[in-house]
Amino acid sequence: MPPPPEGAAATRWLVVGVMIASGVAASLHVGKVPPALPALRDELDLGLVTAGWVASIFNLIGATLGIASGLAADRLGARRVLCAGLMFLIAGSIWGATTDSGIALLATRVLAGLGLVIVAVAAPGIIVAVAPPRDHGLALGAWSIYMPAGMAVAMLSAPFVLPAFGWRGLWLVHAGLTAMVFVIVLATTRGVSGRTISPRRINADALRRPGPWLLAAAFGCYTVQFFAVTTWMPTFLVESYGSTREAAALAGALVVAANIAGCLVGAWLLHRDVARWKLLAITYLVMTPCAAGAFSAALPPGFTVTLAAIFSAVGGLLPAAILAGTAVHAPSRDHVATVNGFVVQGSHVGVVIGPPVFAMFVAAFGSWEQGWMLMAALGIAGLGVTAGIRAVELGLPAAGTERREDSAQARSP
Repeated sequence: MPPPPEGAAATRWLVVGVMIASGVAASLHVGKVPPALPALRDELDLGLVTAGWVASIFNLIGATLGIASGLAADRLGARRVLCAGLMFLIAGSIWGATTDSGIALLATRVLAGLGLVIVAVAAPGIIVAVAPPRDHGLALGAWSIYMPAGMAVAMLSAPFVLPAFGWRGLWLVHAGLTAMVFVIVLATTRGVSGRTISPRRINADALRRPGPWLLAAAFGCYTVQFFAVTTWMPTFLVESYGSTREAAALAGALVVAANIAGCLVGAWLLHRDVARWKLLAITYLVMTPCAAGAFSAALPPGFTVTLAAIFSAVGGLLPAAILAGTAVHAPSRDHVATVNGFVVQGSHVGVVIGPPVFAMFVAAFGSWEQGWMLMAALGIAGLGVTAGIRAVELGLPAAGTERREDSAQARSP
């Protein structure tokens, strides 16, 4: 990578890396639940519905409080709010390890879920504060790996931690890892919290723009597809091919992990000035047929898993493109957390509805293969939203100039 121009501010890549680590630490608390559910149900005598809420309450919090969390980060300062989010995650995990009932465990998941949403909307604000505009695409694109990376680490490590320490030990291990990241955040982010602005100005400047709405819609179409496939792939392998639960869970974790590669490639392509709309279009055009083929029992199991992995890897282009777009569509860097909160809320709506809606299609038509209709509809909708994003961004050069000037003024003494 060429050095920055003489006199230009350099990106603080250490801080960017710490922000990504904070996101990974937060998403550990998402990925730890699915492999621990059997033990949770046995020890706490959880019904199927309660166990489902334990797994999904994180996403419901994100689907309802994303914008509010972004507003708080822009109003109170991203660093302060980020630290609070990490503390919520630590407290929720430690509290969860001591609970003896399903209701109490749900309460701890609500607290930790709020922490996840806060981290997800506040960290990009800090990234924008420590990176000049020329590196926003690369830095925010790299940030997009936080969810698949954390989930994959949790899902792959849980089979080793659970037999030795049980689900309570797993909760405490993740609390300890999050506490370590919290200390590192405190040590590396001094003086980068950014300015604070009034909620009225935040709403007026950011939420009435079309860009955040379109980014949220694009992310929602993607997350419905992504979480439908990654949630039901292990079950499909067990029911259609007789795979063992362990082998199916490992295949599911590897499919999630493939998304990391796509996120990193997406970040690099954005840094090379590849148009955002092209990455989005490629994502929908590849994901849709791969998702349909991944649930075809007529294909060998290795082939369906391969299609799912391609689906996930190419799909990673979209989070990188969307999350990098928050800086483009925000009126200034002080609005990034709010716009990101809007996008995160849209994505979590897709996470909440994706698995049950896909299951409804499968149940209604009596076979896994018929889920292709939902995938096709989402792909078409995503391409329509992509066209809208392209149209909006063609009119943004002047706004982009203003953001660059704003950033330069903010760094000047």
